[in-house]
Amino acid sequence: MKKFLTICAAMILLNGNICSAENLQFIDAMDDTGYYYDADSVSSDSEEVFTVQMAVIKASLNRMYTYNVLITPAKRIYEILSSRILSYDTRAVLEVNNNRRPPQKYSDKSEMGQMVRLILYGD
Repeated sequence: MKKFLTICAAMILLNGNICSAENLQFIDAMDDTGYYYDADSVSSDSEEVFTVQMAVIKASLNRMYTYNVLITPAKRIYEILSSRILSYDTRAVLEVNNNRRPPQKYSDKSEMGQMVRLILYGD
C-alpha cells in the first residue's frame, strides 16, 4: 500500500498543479486515502494565523478533495475556507464549495493537531 501511495504522490508531482500546488508534501495515509499539503502555500499575515492548501486523495473512489484551510495554532482552531472535489485521474473539477465552514477545535494529539504540527513546525 505504501508503494502505491508513493507512486500516486509521484504522479501528482509530475502531472503539474494540484490545487495550485507546487510542492505537495505527504503527511500520512490510511488504507487507500493519502493526506498531503502544499508546502509552498503555507502563508501567514502574522505569527498567529496561517493558511495552507491541503489535499486528500481517495484512490478507490478516483477522487481528490482539496481544501483551503485557516489555522490558528494558539487557539487550536482550524477553518475550511473553501473546498473542491476533482476527478483524480483527469483533474477535472467536479464540485466547488466556497462556503466558509465554522471553526473547529483540535487537540495536540488529534490527527489534525499532528498535521498542523507537521505543516507549521516540521515535526
